[in-house]
Amino acid sequence: MDKVRVLAELLDTLNMELRGAIAASEDAAEYAKDKEARAESQWDTQGLEASYLAAGQASQARQWAQSIETLEKHRNELLSPKSEAGIGALVICDLDGSNEHFFLAPAAGGQIISLDGTEITVVTPQSPIATRILGKGKGHGFKLANGAPGSIIDIK
Repeated sequence: MDKVRVLAELLDTLNMELRGAIAASEDAAEYAKDKEARAESQWDTQGLEASYLAAGQASQARQWAQSIETLEKHRNELLSPKSEAGIGALVICDLDGSNEHFFLAPAAGGQIISLDGTEITVVTPQSPIATRILGKGKGHGFKLANGAPGSIIDIK
């Protein structure tokens, strides 16, 4: 699997999420200012709720933008070949008999991208799986938090 394609797909996904969050924030902010959202009684909080939604979507957009910026900043490190699990490693693990693909990155943990029918989960060094595999190389074994065995099949 090509890390250039993995990173490109991840950045495309994050940019799509960013555009969606910006559009949702703008829609909610526009609605919050609309005359239909004005309170008709002291219990009518429609406009207030729309403004909270707009703020939340704007906050989410900032997080997507920060993730994109962080990944771009670390592009060279992310794309360099790896022999151990660390930032930029594409790690294939056998987790209790099931092959799982992980891309270790400084941001965007939890994102799942699909390439050629393979799902790749982005994990940050703070994630539970990353803490089990960091610094380990191909063939090394580890235990998951639940005690199940795991091993590293390949690292790119």
